[in-house]
Amino acid sequence: MKNALTVLASTGVYGAVLGWWRSPLMAAYVAAKLPVVFFGAMLAVSAFCWVVSLALDADMRYRDVLSAASDAMATAGRMLLAAAPVVLFFVATAASDSGSRNEMRFAHSCIMLVHIAVLACAGSFGVWRLHGRLLRHASARCGARGLIAIWLAAFGVAGCQLGWMMRPIVGSPNISVEFVREDALDSNFLESLFGQIIPHFINKGAVRK
Repeated sequence: MKNALTVLASTGVYGAVLGWWRSPLMAAYVAAKLPVVFFGAMLAVSAFCWVVSLALDADMRYRDVLSAASDAMATAGRMLLAAAPVVLFFVATAASDSGSRNEMRFAHSCIMLVHIAVLACAGSFGVWRLHGRLLRHASARCGARGLIAIWLAAFGVAGCQLGWMMRPIVGSPNISVEFVREDALDSNFLESLFGQIIPHFINKGAVRK
């Protein structure tokens, strides 16, 4: 229960930081959605990693896996809460909230990349903190490092895709504010990252034809 409350509070605060750049309404929307992304990722990953632990003969009960995933998310949440003031200051001072279409695309891409980096670092640190716990619970036949790598990959894939499905998270400057987009199931996170966000960042918002 303590971990659940930690995740709910910390991701709610960071969710507000995520959406504040676009508008107060977007901040409220994302404050409600980001905890759903974290809890959804936690449940999906715990089920997947329990099956993996059985396949690798790690001798871990589902309760142990779910508890470990909960600890990882709580640790990540505390890191996000600590980073929230710094990220908010960066967004408030470095990102323009007006300008040409290209300038706004560039600002949006910068903000997205900062948030992606912060979320990735927090999530990775949270999972890495499980190393000692996995050493205690996993059998000697299964290496804890291998399990950690699988957990990192699983949390990354689940978190990124769930966040994509719950978009908008930051909010594109040229699209109206809404809770969830109609095309939520179209495309995927990696396609957007490498097809739009990074190219817009490199080209400073210009669209290459």
